[in-house]
Amino acid sequence: MDTLDPSFADHASILERVARALDAPVAEFIDERSVDEGDDLLALVRLWSKIEDNQGRRRALDVARQEAKRGSHKRRAEQLSTKIRQTRF
Repeated sequence: MDTLDPSFADHASILERVARALDAPVAEFIDERSVDEGDDLLALVRLWSKIEDNQGRRRALDVARQEAKRGSHKRRAEQLSTKIRQTRF
């Protein structure tokens, strides 16, 4: 009877949790098209695990939140710009 390597099972469980948190399918992290993005995500998770103190983790989260907010503002501005270009006056 085949059994899963325990470390594989642990990694699969973590990947499933990350996918749920990001509201994305697990396949998105395995798909060949997103290898670079998946590598970046894995690097981020590894770096996160090396931050031992709560203050350091809070600082890292603050930076991530600022970047996410900046990206969402940029996307919203692009959406509005597109809508304005499509509007006939």
